[in-house]
Amino acid sequence: MAEDSLEEKRPLINRRRASSSSEARGLSSPQGHTYGLSKWRRRGACASILLAVMFERLTFYGFSANLVMFLNESPFLWISYDAANAALIFTGLTYVSSVFGGLLADTLLGRFKTIVVSFILYGLGSVLLVLIGYSSTSKSFRHSFCGNDTSGWVPAPASNNSSVGPTEPPKSSFMYCGWAVYVSLVVIALGSGSLRSNLSPFGGDQVRYEGPKIIRTFFNWFYWAINVGSLIALLGVTALQQNVDFFKGLLVPAASLCVAAGVFVIGRTWYLSKKPMGSVLTNTSKIIIEAFKQRKARKMMVQRQDSTELFHSQRPPSFLDMAKVRYGGSFHESMVDDVKSLKKIILVFLGLTPYWVVYFQMQTTFLLQGLHLRFKINCTVESCNDTTDDFQIPPAWLSAFDVVAVLLFLPLFDGVLYPKLDRHGINFTLLRRMIAGMVFSMLAMIAAGVLEDYRLAWIRSHNETINQSIRSGDTWTVYHAADIWVFWQIPQYSLIGISEVFASVAGLEFAYSMAPRSMQGLIMGIFYFSSGIAALVGSAILKVTSLPAINWFEKKDAGNINNGHLDRYFYLLAAFQLVGLIIFAAVALYHERQEAKQRAGSTAINKNHHEDRAVSQT
Repeated sequence: MAEDSLEEKRPLINRRRASSSSEARGLSSPQGHTYGLSKWRRRGACASILLAVMFERLTFYGFSANLVMFLNESPFLWISYDAANAALIFTGLTYVSSVFGGLLADTLLGRFKTIVVSFILYGLGSVLLVLIGYSSTSKSFRHSFCGNDTSGWVPAPASNNSSVGPTEPPKSSFMYCGWAVYVSLVVIALGSGSLRSNLSPFGGDQVRYEGPKIIRTFFNWFYWAINVGSLIALLGVTALQQNVDFFKGLLVPAASLCVAAGVFVIGRTWYLSKKPMGSVLTNTSKIIIEAFKQRKARKMMVQRQDSTELFHSQRPPSFLDMAKVRYGGSFHESMVDDVKSLKKIILVFLGLTPYWVVYFQMQTTFLLQGLHLRFKINCTVESCNDTTDDFQIPPAWLSAFDVVAVLLFLPLFDGVLYPKLDRHGINFTLLRRMIAGMVFSMLAMIAAGVLEDYRLAWIRSHNETINQSIRSGDTWTVYHAADIWVFWQIPQYSLIGISEVFASVAGLEFAYSMAPRSMQGLIMGIFYFSSGIAALVGSAILKVTSLPAINWFEKKDAGNINNGHLDRYFYLLAAFQLVGLIIFAAVALYHERQEAKQRAGSTAINKNHHEDRAVSQT
């Protein structure tokens, strides 16, 4: 018994379920071996997937964590909100493209082939981004690759003190080398998004018939692997990019992608895979069309039930039920029920939109805020020995506190909190975990707003800033910062990390567990698609708040946000999350009460049925 409970906490196990049931479900390895023959093959498959995920996340965050600073500093000199928008658009496209990767796997190629194609696409975009990184260190190559015009903002000269505003306003909102940057980001987004929607369900397939506890444990380990890769990127790659140069700092994640692809392909002999199920969208659309044609018959059926006492205890057929064979349609019950399940799943994903808008601030506005806090050890207003050879604390390091929070609390919650709640009969459902995550994300935005209030108040009261320079190859950029340690951002990053443990992990598990088997890739793609929409919503909010009528992000600030109102932007997002939290909680709790009533009703009907049979037999 103790051995069984111990094994349930490990993701890489084999319980030797009957292979015949696996074959009946159409799940087999590429060589045709049955599902439960070897636990070492199972462990090898899971290990390959987890390692591939870890190295791929190292690549993604190695590219994205410092993207705002890369575009904002010399030689590209994009103004702050253009750089932040590029990062948000990149993140949004990464998640939005996930749905297409899921569809490709479910309907045409299968998951293994789709993942391989995604790695190839990912690699092509990475090569182009590395070339852009090389252009930042080589002036001759940059001019031949990007052109000669750098009409962005002009950084202030390095001196100990300066006024709040920049030395020279930008000539225009010009995005130097913009074509290459956006082409590389779009190609990377397509490859990364397709990987994102297929790696997690492909890993879930390896433990699908091991029971809900093993599935939950696997996804916790999956999320743990994601954060290990992220932590390496945030601590190592960002320091290399800021203290050496971006070319070397982009080569490392590109090499990590090669390792991820190699590890995944090596494990192919261990994988259990399923064949594509055909066009899910085609069947879904046919069911909806047939149900629509049957709407008059449904109306008559409902009226007939209302006028007949015998049918009062039966629920009337729903709109989609009319496509079922028993109601005159031509589709099997299970196919229609699969389509019906999409409604609840999509509503939950839409409810998470405010949460994802907040979450994506870590690589954008949080980073901008960090660049305007003190990140050099020997630099203060009174004395600033600002030489480019000094080690600089990368503001992107603060994202590591989000990762550390996930790595600490995820096994703690999985091994201690959730089992303890289960033993006390407390049903901490996936929806309730999402609600808890939203609360913590709202607190993170409030913490960020309070810090920004204090930062702006310090600058206005002292009427001076610290000039901190960052070198990139043969160029350098100056940021006007308040004399406040960048480590004051730790609370907001940590709160985001705790929110991830609740909301993001629960959302990932919900997407896999609730998805019909024929739609797993599609549902996982829709999960990430909704996240991408949230990133684009955040980009739209950023654009709106930079309009002259609102003016929270002024163009004249260029690389300096000290004349703006980033604090109001943070408070706006906190209010946005609060509204979303209230609506989500109300809908989720109502849904849980309805399900409880249905279960109670079904139990009562079955009890009466058994009592009637007992009386008749007597």
